[in-house]
Amino acid sequence: MKNHLVSSFFLLFCFGLVLPTYAATIYYTGFENPPFTTGAIDGQNGWATYGTSSAAQVESSVAESGSQAVDVIPSLAASQTGPYYAVSTGANEVELSAYIMIDSSSVQSNWQFAATGPALTGYIGGVNISNTGQIGLISGSQPDVGTFAYNSWQYFDFVFDFATQTYDFSLNGTLISANAPFCGSNSGCTGAPVATFGDAFFDTFPAMSANDIGYMDNITISSVPEPRLAVFLGAALLAFAALRRLKNKAASRPARLTS
Repeated sequence: MKNHLVSSFFLLFCFGLVLPTYAATIYYTGFENPPFTTGAIDGQNGWATYGTSSAAQVESSVAESGSQAVDVIPSLAASQTGPYYAVSTGANEVELSAYIMIDSSSVQSNWQFAATGPALTGYIGGVNISNTGQIGLISGSQPDVGTFAYNSWQYFDFVFDFATQTYDFSLNGTLISANAPFCGSNSGCTGAPVATFGDAFFDTFPAMSANDIGYMDNITISSVPEPRLAVFLGAALLAFAALRRLKNKAASRPARLTS
């Protein structure tokens, strides 16, 4: 009986380890009308713009799906510029994803898709896209982890783990980097802890005489539940209760006389 209980507990534990997780959406938008209208995104549906507000717009000429997306136009930006959205969540794991497209041009800018703590303070992580198309991870020594394909929509996905202060980065459904340390500081990747998710943003560092345009569509921010722990605890409680019943049953039996 005890061996059976141990086996059952082991199976439940393994089941908990492989059980898939399903994200709960905190925020999603495809920038459609309603509520978005074409023009500057600053002030629309909770969105704000860092830098030159006129350079980040809702437009209806290019979209990954639907009829609208948001674009950032470096030639209109005086400095680092892009739209960002703030959320309030204490989730231990937060997933951030979006479709990104950047036009190829004769003068390319640098781009960034990333996340910070509340009020744009404390760098969680993300990626930089250089003017040569190199994708650099915003973590530690900020290594290059891939090459961006211009003129087509690319799907970026991050899972930020605030318990371990690390994150995973996937591009077009393929895991590119796992357990990268949070960047930490806005002034450089010092590894300082960031307690909670705050802002998601897409921005440009415009080159002089830049003539490229960047687009973002279908951005999702989700909390990732932790069913593995729940299953493990449930299995432990089940095993404990069964062992206790077995012990009580054994104690109620009459003692055997020996000769």
